Amino acid sequence: MPAGRPPEVDSNGKAIEKCLVNATIPTKLRDFLRQHNINRSELLRTAALKLMELKICPSCYSHDIKDNLKGHLCNNCNKWLKFKRCELCEAAHTPTSKPTSVDGKVGCDLCPEYLQQVEENKKINVVFGNDL
Repeated sequence: MPAGRPPEVDSNGKAIEKCLVNATIPTKLRDFLRQHNINRSELLRTAALKLMELKICPSCYSHDIKDNLKGHLCNNCNKWLKFKRCELCEAAHTPTSKPTSVDGKVGCDLCPEYLQQVEENKKINVVFGNDL
């Protein structure tokens, strides 16, 4: 049985390959990190992912990110990285929300404007008598 920590795995359960990266930093920064028990590997990974937000998936490290009406989706593991906000009601889209167009803006299926439009489309025009 291998010694050490269990490997980090992706969304499919496959071990994520890792490599050693050397970085030159000021000694005062090194001392600060040691004094505060900050893991340098974790710090570098977190900083890099934040700097490259919406360009790389923090779950599987894929850079195949799709930008669509609802938000940013990783095409490799199908996880949502960030949801956009509805242009009408400012609510964040969700995995189950359905973006819809209302007056040229991207709305959601819970917007009052969208619901009003749906109700107006349901109205039945009733014609009486000789108006046929």
